[in-house]
Amino acid sequence: MSQMTDIHDIRPPVPVGFDMPPWLVPVLLAMAGVALLAALFFWWRRQRKKRVIETIVPELPPEMVAMQALDGIGDVRGQDGKAFYFRLSAILRRYIFGRFSVGAPEMTTEEFLPCIDRLAIDRELARQLKQLCRAMEPVKFAGKRVDEKQMEQDLFFVRGFVRQTTQSSDINDEMDSEKKNSNIQIPNLK
Repeated sequence: MSQMTDIHDIRPPVPVGFDMPPWLVPVLLAMAGVALLAALFFWWRRQRKKRVIETIVPELPPEMVAMQALDGIGDVRGQDGKAFYFRLSAILRRYIFGRFSVGAPEMTTEEFLPCIDRLAIDRELARQLKQLCRAMEPVKFAGKRVDEKQMEQDLFFVRGFVRQTTQSSDINDEMDSEKKNSNIQIPNLK
């Protein structure tokens, strides 16, 4: 038999790379911990600043919201009657909801009309409001044509309605506060 001369024994492993000193692992862990604590601290400060910056914006009174929306309608010339009356009706119903706490925006006109009688408004004003609500329905849902003059009159009426109900409500509030103040008795200090 012939001897194999080309096969050699396995050599031992050769150390490669970086030999880490034993103190390096605790130092790296400590640095990672400090970085984590710093990140948590900055996150906490940022969250705290967000809470401080938050402000509460007071809700506008219903008459201001209604007047701004009515101003947004602007000029009625060239407007589609159907879109105009849908928008006018929504403004009016949101105002009534805000002023009188009547769920007008969710009601149909037939449900809303009896509620008008229970509002704390003048009878003539209530009659005119009912008339407007009835007149808006065919335009909104049946596509009835309406002229711009009528649209202007209805817009003027709604503005007047908001003003009148705001003034009467403010007068009633003042009278109530005067009654409360007049009932206060001041003790005699003599």
